[in-house]
Amino acid sequence: MQQFQSMHRICILLIMCVLCILSCTQKKSYRNFENIDFQEGDIVFRKGNSTKSQAVLYTDTAGVYSHAGIIALINNTFMVIHIAPGERKKNEKEDKIKAEPINDFWSKKKAQHGAIYRLKDNSLGKKAAQQAIRLLKKEILFDHDYKLDDTTKMYCTEFVWYIYSIEGQDITFGKRSQLNAPLFTGTYIFPSDIYRHEEFDLIFNF
Repeated sequence: MQQFQSMHRICILLIMCVLCILSCTQKKSYRNFENIDFQEGDIVFRKGNSTKSQAVLYTDTAGVYSHAGIIALINNTFMVIHIAPGERKKNEKEDKIKAEPINDFWSKKKAQHGAIYRLKDNSLGKKAAQQAIRLLKKEILFDHDYKLDDTTKMYCTEFVWYIYSIEGQDITFGKRSQLNAPLFTGTYIFPSDIYRHEEFDLIFNF
């Protein structure tokens, strides 16, 4: 009888320990970024978890982030507008531009790390955000060929650079990356070609 009671107590303790661990894990995995002091035009970066993200980081040797988007105000809510491969909805046939809350953009499933950068002179931020919303409505597709000279389709950093360039601001300040690889040979804009410039301030990171 005493042996049974001892085993019963041990089982209860084990169950409580497991529940405690699960509870702690859930708290750590939840991310809430809603209290950030956003401004329209802020550029948001993340280090992704996918193999494509790893490929970007492998080629962008000066960078720590693999994807980028821009903050825009939509229906009085700050949203991230961006273009990413492999994030289409079930009813969509192609990867295209999307808008989502920062908590989704930086969800644990999608991001290991993230950051927000803002131009020191952010006077064009709101106009750039409006351009991003315009392209969102046009449902621009993701450019799997990564061609800078074709703006009918775009990849993430090209998109952010392009909407600012429409307003007369080159957020890369002329910086480009050259690749000479079997699958990719040419001129590209990597995340580090944007945020590493001294004209940007780091607003937030995790």
